[in-house]
Amino acid sequence: MEQLRTKLTAPRFDLKPIPGTVPLTPLAAVLPPLIYYLALILLPPFPKSPLQPLIPIFRSLLALTAGILFFRLPLTYHVPFSVGLTYQLALVGLYGGCRVLDAFFISPYFFHHIPRRVKYHQEPRAETPRAWRNRALSNSYFSLHFLQPKEAAVTETATTDEGLPESWNDRASWALELELAMRGAGFTWTSADVRHTKETWTPSAWDRVHSIALHVLPVLGISFASIRYIYSHHLHANAAEFKTFDDLPFALQLLLTASLGAFLMTAFSLGHSLFAILLAPLKPHPLSYFPPLYTTRVYAITSVRSFWSYGWHRLFSRLFLVYGVWPGEWVERKLTGKRPEEPADVGKVVGGFVSSAFVHSFAAYCVVGGHVRDALGEAEFFTGCGVAVVVEEVVKRVVLRQRRRKKRAGGVEGEERLERWYDGWIGRVWWVAVLLYNGRHFARGWVKAGLVREMAFL
Repeated sequence: MEQLRTKLTAPRFDLKPIPGTVPLTPLAAVLPPLIYYLALILLPPFPKSPLQPLIPIFRSLLALTAGILFFRLPLTYHVPFSVGLTYQLALVGLYGGCRVLDAFFISPYFFHHIPRRVKYHQEPRAETPRAWRNRALSNSYFSLHFLQPKEAAVTETATTDEGLPESWNDRASWALELELAMRGAGFTWTSADVRHTKETWTPSAWDRVHSIALHVLPVLGISFASIRYIYSHHLHANAAEFKTFDDLPFALQLLLTASLGAFLMTAFSLGHSLFAILLAPLKPHPLSYFPPLYTTRVYAITSVRSFWSYGWHRLFSRLFLVYGVWPGEWVERKLTGKRPEEPADVGKVVGGFVSSAFVHSFAAYCVVGGHVRDALGEAEFFTGCGVAVVVEEVVKRVVLRQRRRKKRAGGVEGEERLERWYDGWIGRVWWVAVLLYNGRHFARGWVKAGLVREMAFL
């Protein structure tokens, strides 16, 4: 026991936490989510009583305390034995604090909204797995992971509860479900980005085991082997020399970047599936509900925008919506004079990527010794992706406008057949090139922080 404790408290030699931070204690880790949970129990309105005026005050004090403790986590503590967990601690602290502000102050006071439960209903759909694959629909969990669903195809619809919990038991269950629903799934707190289709399959534990064994683990293993090989043979070939990411040949930089992306994508998928399997016996309880983490196969992605909308996880979707997308849209409307009902796509894109850049750069800041310049790789990556989305939308509109003109000049009207057979291939080359080239900024920061070395188990 003493040896385990020594190992868990001994600092990792390449960990570079913010100066002045101390090792994370169990109490510091438990208090923020616990106080947040207690405040959530008090969030739904109470019936009129003599104590009712005091409840919002007490609830707000709990929420403020939880928010402060969340934000304080990465600025005060680090995980001494792991660079990756210190990075995750920063994400948890920032995400948790922002979530508390949203739940108790932004949503109730600015939008008069308290999240309500959403119940999902599944109706059998007359379609076989083979027919599904033959139609090449790529917007389901199963087509993404090439699963062999044994249960029926379903059409999934949702209904929202009319009321909020009243009894203490219901409040306790509601609060736990909401705190654990990172993407807001199962509540009116989510965004449309989390779920893109009503047509899906009811997953079984065997389906997920099949996916893990035949698809997730092989990709995870290959990407891990690539990361370990590049690090041990090119970045740290001998004990006396550490090379930087920029010392690698350009081809190896791209390979390492692609391997890191594949590793993260499959690691998220593995965690998602494992939790779904472990909680499957709780059905039909909402805690057993795990909607698709990714909603499109990589092959079906044809733009940078579609990658971030469909091909990547939406774990931070609510955070980016509230603190990025909405402020970005507001700024664009103020600058251009657009009405509230008019779309503000540029502000939406820029705001979303700026918020993502800040969140990830802050996490990097916590593992590079508090040096801002070394933490800007993530910001450069997401800024580049945001610019790429704006550019591709502009190019798309220009090309479609030219094709319409040619059709009209030929005496043909309508929107049919504006696409060309090569559009998809150009789009695939484009988004892969953008992510790999810009992803080098991300990889560079992770090498510098020691994250890549830890991922390689070195």
